[in-house]
Amino acid sequence: MAERIDLEVPATLSALSTVRLVLGGLGARLDFSLDDLEDLYLATDELLRSALDADALDRLRVEVLLDDGGLRFTAGTFTSTKLRADVTLHAEDCLDLCMLLRRTVDDVLFEDEDGAYRIVLVKRRGGGPA
Repeated sequence: MAERIDLEVPATLSALSTVRLVLGGLGARLDFSLDDLEDLYLATDELLRSALDADALDRLRVEVLLDDGGLRFTAGTFTSTKLRADVTLHAEDCLDLCMLLRRTVDDVLFEDEDGAYRIVLVKRRGGGPA
């Protein structure tokens, strides 16, 4: 059975430790390896740091969906075209954030809504990028 956790924190760098704490507890419940947890921490930290730099935000909204296969991390809503371009996985010119996400999570998706978007990172248990 899937379980969903919604979290809203101030849009500050110091609030990222709260997101990390929640992810660590949930990843442990899914029996993620230490390498998978580190990949998840790195991906979410860098995504949220980039979002704070790119978008004028008061609050960060995060949703984590757990199921037997893994974890789905959703952040947003965002409006920055730069952030979207930096996150978009593409074959050519994939640098910095794009490359980091490609190497640490299994899927990166966008959910569009009314001129804004949410970013979804999927990390499956025991699989994914090395």
